[in-house]
Amino acid sequence: MAKYIQLTLSLSSFIAIAISSVIAVLFSYFNPFFPFKLSTFNPSITLAPHSLIMLNQASWIPAAKAIVYLDDKTEIPKPEPGEVLVKVRCIAFSPIDSKIQKFGTHPIPYPTILGTSYAGTIESVGEGSITSFKPGDTIATIRPPPQIGNPHFGAFQKYALATIHDSAKIPAAVPPAAAAATILNLSAVVAALNIHLKLSLPPLSSAPHPNNTNEKVLIYGGSSSCGGLAVRYAVTAGYTVTTTSSPRNRDFVSSLGPSYIIDHTLPPASILASLKAQGPFAAIFDTIGLAPVTDILCSYLATLPDGGAYNTLIPPMGNAPIPANVERKFAPYNFAFQEEEHEGVRRWFYEEYLPKGLESGLIVPTRQEVVQGGLGEVQRVLDLMMEGGVSGRKLVMDPWA
Repeated sequence: MAKYIQLTLSLSSFIAIAISSVIAVLFSYFNPFFPFKLSTFNPSITLAPHSLIMLNQASWIPAAKAIVYLDDKTEIPKPEPGEVLVKVRCIAFSPIDSKIQKFGTHPIPYPTILGTSYAGTIESVGEGSITSFKPGDTIATIRPPPQIGNPHFGAFQKYALATIHDSAKIPAAVPPAAAAATILNLSAVVAALNIHLKLSLPPLSSAPHPNNTNEKVLIYGGSSSCGGLAVRYAVTAGYTVTTTSSPRNRDFVSSLGPSYIIDHTLPPASILASLKAQGPFAAIFDTIGLAPVTDILCSYLATLPDGGAYNTLIPPMGNAPIPANVERKFAPYNFAFQEEEHEGVRRWFYEEYLPKGLESGLIVPTRQEVVQGGLGEVQRVLDLMMEGGVSGRKLVMDPWA
């Protein structure tokens, strides 16, 4: 009887491997504009030794635009070279996840596990990995773009895989929630401000370059999750920073060190007047990206003798006209760290800036709002983000709570 069960399981595993591999390959070529080929995954045989007696809990999405469901019998994967198995301690929710569920924005195979960033404790390191990571280390990690369709790397579970390439070891003094809430948006900020807008990297211990104070930088949306991190980055790099905030969040934004804060609840004409008074700006980064902000920034730049350009976090929406002398630039900023030419900045971010900056206070982590109830509350959180019920904070969850 035991041999029969073993044979049946082996056959089932083989069929599952074949089907999942075919689906993953087909979806990886489904959209020629998706910048990364999705890796195939094996949902049944890459198990850690202890997973034979211990199962994982995960929040699965069965199909595009479907509601997530909780599964208590998800298997625990075994890390390959360059990977680690992590006991997830804090999940940080991103609007990316809610948009993937609601609109099916990414051509990924289903069923899968969503979730873009988290922090946790390393359980095991993939055999043959060249790394200083070891079991017991706390890390924060970002799901790499090539693994966006691989459920083993999804954050919405108790045990997940992470790549060494996209992870940072977190000092004991830094709460996992602070690291999880900060890592994804901060990586986008570093890529946008340094790689795209060519601003200096903020020094970790010395004073910034004195000439930077002569350059003005505008961060639109200083009270948003990305905006606050961007303000702090530019300030600690030595630039003279102007940003925006509502009166409710002004005290927090002020604590980040900008030179001037514009009340974004004022009429557009008043905001435009303030921008003209504070400018011109050497760099402009829009962390809001919505149509009213686009109108304000385009109106401001259009008044300059030579027009101008700015970078934004949100791709164009609708057919809003952009003046001929204005350029609105969007890029998938996080993807820049996957490019070999930016390897130096990537290593600085994961090995130096994020861990040491959080420990020293150079980085002010994104404010967190804890969601109680564990993985059974994932759908409620995704709905809340789609409804616009989160402002200036990152929703985080302990999957074991």
